[in-house]
Amino acid sequence: MTSLSEEKMKRVTFELSDELHKKLKLLCYTESVSIGHILRQCVSDFCDKHDAHLIELIDNRSQK
Repeated sequence: MTSLSEEKMKRVTFELSDELHKKLKLLCYTESVSIGHILRQCVSDFCDKHDAHLIELIDNRSQK
């Protein structure tokens, strides 16, 4: 298994309401974790819950 620091990362941008953003920032501050850490964990949990590992996409584009 590759550690997070060794993986190539992609940037994702999305919008949150002001209220939700404030709650997220405060919770992350009180728990001493980064927002990025929490969002990566949420995405990972979602993928695991929905068995994303079973989905195979065939991409014929060349790998760079």
